[in-house]
Amino acid sequence: MQKTIPTWVTVVSSLIAALGLFVGGSLYISPGTFIPGINFADPGPAYLAEMWAARQVAIGAVVAYALFRRSSPMLRISLLVYCIMNVQDAGIGLFNGNMSLFAGALFFTVLSATLMFVLSRAARGEAGDTRGGEQRP
Repeated sequence: MQKTIPTWVTVVSSLIAALGLFVGGSLYISPGTFIPGINFADPGPAYLAEMWAARQVAIGAVVAYALFRRSSPMLRISLLVYCIMNVQDAGIGLFNGNMSLFAGALFFTVLSATLMFVLSRAARGEAGDTRGGEQRP
């Protein structure tokens, strides 16, 4: 059974998906844009940049697919993965003294957690409506 996704959640999730696809594509094309001062001609850093790009594209694509399918459960799972990724990025930023990484990742952690919370509440609200007209407070 499909659950409805609020319009604003669709818009914000679409931006997250687009950001993932854009960042991933940009990392494939020009990783030095994101991390200046690294020699990406060396196979080691180039390999890591490609892994980072693949991660970004995969998460962006899964969020986009969930939106295309209009599947609230699928969107919640993809946002959970995105949230976990950002929690780890925030930790990496904090432990390495990179406050811009920490702040950005923390922002997207809170944003994705908020989206998951809204989707969960919407799903519970719909379930309550299907049982004899009872509504949950």
